[in-house]
Amino acid sequence: MSAGGDRVLIDAGLSYRALRRRLDGVNVDPDALRAVLITHAHVDHVRGAAMLSRKHGIRIHATAAAREAWGKGADKVAGWESLAAGRPVAFGVLRFVPFGVSHDADETLGFRVETPEGAIGFATDVGQITDDLVARSSDCRMLVMESNHAVELLRVSPYAPSVRSRIGGDGGHLSNEALAAFIREHLGGQVQCIVLAHLSRINNVPALAELICREALTAAGRSDVRVVVAGQDRPTPTIALEALAPPGVARPAHRARQVALPFGSASAQA
Repeated sequence: MSAGGDRVLIDAGLSYRALRRRLDGVNVDPDALRAVLITHAHVDHVRGAAMLSRKHGIRIHATAAAREAWGKGADKVAGWESLAAGRPVAFGVLRFVPFGVSHDADETLGFRVETPEGAIGFATDVGQITDDLVARSSDCRMLVMESNHAVELLRVSPYAPSVRSRIGGDGGHLSNEALAAFIREHLGGQVQCIVLAHLSRINNVPALAELICREALTAAGRSDVRVVVAGQDRPTPTIALEALAPPGVARPAHRARQVALPFGSASAQA
């Protein structure tokens, strides 16, 4: 995220080389990063953080529990700063307010990011929607929210039953359907854009996640909200808060697309 020349990275789960390619793809010099904020210590969120820290002198901000869970990899981080739920940290005009979310890692965080153009809600590993998450996002202009899996695709997934149970549990990952329920019941009136994040390659399809999100927006009378699907294999296009259309301005109609499943026939995988 960037504002006024201040740039901050949330999580660093790709390899260092992949991170460099992604940063180059959005014209960001890693030396310009003010900090890396870690949501939790699962490897897909910290893989490249230590090397990024060492090579560019970037401070890594994480909770004490995340640092401990990181294990030996934490010893390779060049510099640390402490994060704690409810204790804001600021980098120039960017102010990050961490808050706890439901996930099976100690002290997993989401962020409310306050900028001169309005607030952004960020929560990408979320087993369930909590009252705190609803409150933190109520007046945000943009939400970056997990839409990890489709309930039915997870049910017939090739994953082991224990893994499917973990993913679908209250400490796992948010489904397309759970995000849709949040949109219908709790979407704040100021939201102008939703970024669907942390999609599973196996248990989801980007077009399906987008379709379910748009159907929920229509049901909530919010078809004006822009929907962006973040992919694992490419940088998400830059979204400028100041360029978003104000709430209530209708967006062009979205045409439904045929959806292909990410693995073989459902009956064969059940």
